[in-house]
Amino acid sequence: MIQLTDKIKQFSPDVLLKDYRIASITAYNRLEPRARTENFDQSLKACVHDGLWFLTRQWQMGELESEDAGSAIDARLITKQIHIDRMAVQQNPALLYNNEMPMEAQIEREVIPFSLALKIQISQYFLSLHTATLKSAYFSKYLNIYPITVASNPDFENQENSLQLLNSTVKRSIDGELLLADVANDSFSTKVNIAPGDLAEMKVITNNLINWYKRIYTQPTSDNEDAWSGQNLSYGFSTAAPKPDGTQLVMESSNYHSGNLDWYNFDVDLNKRSLDLEQSNYQPELTKDKAISFIPTATAFKGMPNQRFWEMEDASINFGTLNAKTNDQLLLLFAEFGLVYGNDWFVIPYRMKTNTLCEIDGFVVKDVFGDRTLIQAADAGLDNQWQKWSMFNLSNKDHIGAYNRQFFLTSTLASTLQSAPIEQVNFMRDEMANMVWAIEEIIPDGTGIGIDGNEAAHKEGILPEPIPDAKALIRYMLGNTVPQNWIPFLPMQLPNNHQDIHFQRASMPKLGNPPVDTVKAKGRLLNEQEAPYFINEEEIPYAGTLISRAWQRSRWYNGKTYNWVGRYRQTGRGEGNSKLAFDQIIDAKSTDAP
Repeated sequence: MIQLTDKIKQFSPDVLLKDYRIASITAYNRLEPRARTENFDQSLKACVHDGLWFLTRQWQMGELESEDAGSAIDARLITKQIHIDRMAVQQNPALLYNNEMPMEAQIEREVIPFSLALKIQISQYFLSLHTATLKSAYFSKYLNIYPITVASNPDFENQENSLQLLNSTVKRSIDGELLLADVANDSFSTKVNIAPGDLAEMKVITNNLINWYKRIYTQPTSDNEDAWSGQNLSYGFSTAAPKPDGTQLVMESSNYHSGNLDWYNFDVDLNKRSLDLEQSNYQPELTKDKAISFIPTATAFKGMPNQRFWEMEDASINFGTLNAKTNDQLLLLFAEFGLVYGNDWFVIPYRMKTNTLCEIDGFVVKDVFGDRTLIQAADAGLDNQWQKWSMFNLSNKDHIGAYNRQFFLTSTLASTLQSAPIEQVNFMRDEMANMVWAIEEIIPDGTGIGIDGNEAAHKEGILPEPIPDAKALIRYMLGNTVPQNWIPFLPMQLPNNHQDIHFQRASMPKLGNPPVDTVKAKGRLLNEQEAPYFINEEEIPYAGTLISRAWQRSRWYNGKTYNWVGRYRQTGRGEGNSKLAFDQIIDAKSTDAP
């Protein structure tokens, strides 16, 4: 120890502080107030010793000249309601409609395509309903009568995932599409030769299969429910509500394509008188007008000034920190509404059923002074008054600036789960070729997910025109081609019109010597319309149009879950250039595919 101490002394006296620091305990004291009394009534009163000064100050600042009336304590409404009870898609006859299903699902739903994955799913569920005895007795017959083969799916030769799914399930699954068809037309038991003792049990199994399929997938029940218009690239349908006087209020939605249906998608059609139903004994539901009394509730929003003296405002929104410039009138009006007039707005609760149109016939408010005030609509002024404005009102079709005062509460969904597109077509303008291309970016496949259309077109290949053996340095090319997922739409003049045009679907030849066939679209969007297929010119602007098909899933307020395939439309990606050319002189040694 003596030797170690002598060595430490040879170093600086700070060595012990730096290398051999001793931990210390730091103490903190909290400063607390000490009350002089136990009664805080006088402090909480916030007494003013010179009340006259406050009154004169308010008079000086103009606060005593307020035009505000007394606080509202009672509000009475007289409303008129009518209910939507019928619907007609496109030009088809009207059908009954109720709010047991979301309107979006009923409009968008389409027949589910029987992909390989769906056929296998139906097959596996059908087999799961069998007992071990029934499965061992009839499974081999199922495989022979309802086999899944490549012949029934000719496009699988270019779909690797679909081929792998087919090879892994071909010996363990049956074709669910053929099975459902035979069950629906009551030929299943005869074709499979079900034993008489198993008919009752097999009938229960097939009924459960049909009910399961209808419950899982929401599909149209008739051909009169196809609302998609290939010419307008949108959904078109009409709804109607019967009135007490025997007439109907008909509303039309001719350009719905956003995937979110709401009141602004409808216009009142004054020219269409009624939508007649085939049911002769149907009696519509009519609502009688009645007066309703409410207690108004002050509107509350984040950051608004509180009326209580000792209550602090919510600091999540601070209107005082708005960085408004001299030309930001809208921002200044917003701040003025929040800080000055925030306590002048009231909320009156009013319940409505879905698919209801409501119009307020009378609205009277009573304040604390006993005065009653008749509140009129904001657009009740003359047409030439610039202050006239309207909100949540339905416009009248073909009547610019005309509308009615009925609010429409649609039976639509607040949110849905949407899958990735199972099919997608990009309509693109090509000004150099003076035409429109429909590019199949995603095409359906056997897995039901969809594959890249560009990769599928590349795998199919393009047959190049053979180059003849010649000593010429140049050669003539009649024309080149485009990828096989590019479907042309040519401009055509409208009938009896020399100025306006529309686009007609055409086809490109598969190059060969001679050309062996034409290139056809593989998806449903471009194949479901029979020739000639036209699209209105205004539906494909210079920015392009993107049409997608995807799975939708949502739960309605009655607890039911709906799954359907719907379509939605988006703005495209701009113009493009296919480099399509004809009558070209090119280098004879060029290796580029024509």
